[in-house]
Amino acid sequence: MTLVVQRSFDDLGTPLSEVTFVVLDVETTGGSPATSSLTEVAAARYRGGEMLGTFQTLLKPDERIPPFITALTGISDAMVTDAPTIGAMLPTFLEFVGGAVIVGHNVRFDLSFLNHALVSTGRDRLQNATVDTLALARRLIRDMVPNCKLGTLAAVLNLSHQPSHRALTDVLATGDLLHALLERAGSFGILGLEELLDLPRLVGHPQAAKLRLTTRLPHRPGIYWFTDAAGNVLYVGKATDLHSRARSYFTGDRRPKIGRLLRQLHAIHFRVCPGPLTAGVIEGRLIRAWAPPFNRLGKVRRRDPGAAVRPAPDARPEPAGDDRAHQPRQQPARRGATRPGRRRKWTTDELAGDPTELLMPMAEEVARLAQRKLYEDAARVRDEADRLRHLMGQHRRVESLREAGRVVLFVDGEGPVELDGGLLTESGTMFGSGGGSSGGSSGGADPVLTMTKDGHEHERIIVAQWLHAHPEQVRVLEVESLNGMSMPANRIPRLTELCGPVKACTGSTQPPPASMVDPK
Repeated sequence: MTLVVQRSFDDLGTPLSEVTFVVLDVETTGGSPATSSLTEVAAARYRGGEMLGTFQTLLKPDERIPPFITALTGISDAMVTDAPTIGAMLPTFLEFVGGAVIVGHNVRFDLSFLNHALVSTGRDRLQNATVDTLALARRLIRDMVPNCKLGTLAAVLNLSHQPSHRALTDVLATGDLLHALLERAGSFGILGLEELLDLPRLVGHPQAAKLRLTTRLPHRPGIYWFTDAAGNVLYVGKATDLHSRARSYFTGDRRPKIGRLLRQLHAIHFRVCPGPLTAGVIEGRLIRAWAPPFNRLGKVRRRDPGAAVRPAPDARPEPAGDDRAHQPRQQPARRGATRPGRRRKWTTDELAGDPTELLMPMAEEVARLAQRKLYEDAARVRDEADRLRHLMGQHRRVESLREAGRVVLFVDGEGPVELDGGLLTESGTMFGSGGGSSGGSSGGADPVLTMTKDGHEHERIIVAQWLHAHPEQVRVLEVESLNGMSMPANRIPRLTELCGPVKACTGSTQPPPASMVDPK
């Protein structure tokens, strides 16, 4: 029976001192598992810097050992005559490895032979997490050595064991190298398994020296904010795992915006929150209070959610010259009508009104444009209708929370959450404890406790959107006004429901492009 253990999320946060490593090495008759065989396998088990045991065996290959391999490794045909086959060896080897993190120098080579042997004997491939000391050395000490061969590294670092192209001695040398590299990785704040697995990318980042700023962040939900050397807030964010989220800025994201943010970064501050709903609310309050330059909300004008915006850059231009003669005379704007590619500001009264009265003119406009085969313009009107439907639904959910008064919810993974008219209550206690900073000072009055009327409306939107997106995580424990929480919300129709399929509305025998059809 193959013993295979998948890497779990819990293991990702394991301190390195508690991680079990199995360092392995193989000797073979050639360079490809498709045409060559294993002649020796060895492994050593480590935890907390202490070696717990070793495994070593010669193997009988399927072919004769080439003379140059014998000259390199010292393993001859005579030595493996009575050795076990790979199939007989695998059960014991798999039991030794277990669920440990596998380590090797150019570990892909070793695993290619072992996995080929596993598959060829009807077993599953190894799924253990892996660490390659070759990749670590290239990131951590490449400037100290002429090359990153195991023999060179062992000599330069004066390791206790020196490799000899025999599996067990190479394993012991690789084990010494692993612990030397882990000690150096600690200078970058690499203290857990997750960080070690990401280290080749982390240390390769141009701002890798600032990784130390993330060390004190816990693996808990909350909010965080980056500040520069003068204490100015650069960016505010929320996370289900503060530590992992902060580290992620040093891995795959190569956007110029992130590079500029990290170059200015001087300190990381955080506050632990009970869960994602509270974190989302506090994040919104801080963004509105501080308007950080790297937050999108900090860059745009604060406007009503239904406010107008500029037309999209690819909006169809107005007709000119002879084309204008074919356009209908401009009619007075009808309620709900919109020009193709333009967004308009919808008032609170409109959002609270009859959706059919607003959407019907837009449905008729889509049909008219589609009949004239102006499909791009029709799609833009369709998109504006979708935006209107979203705003109307959002308005209804916000008003439902407002009218409900005091509400106590139980949020999975967060516990009881109290709302008053859609606003989070007692949020100031979030900043009483459980927070910290990796340098610098946030300074100033607590923005979580001070909110404007405009801020209240935005917070209700944040709460309503979160509850709408995660209904399966929420239970209502108490509610002051059932009329509020159960406020009737008649279904907002789609354009196709108002006007029927576009084909029927237009009388066209040709279907419109898929990009224009009202999405389901």
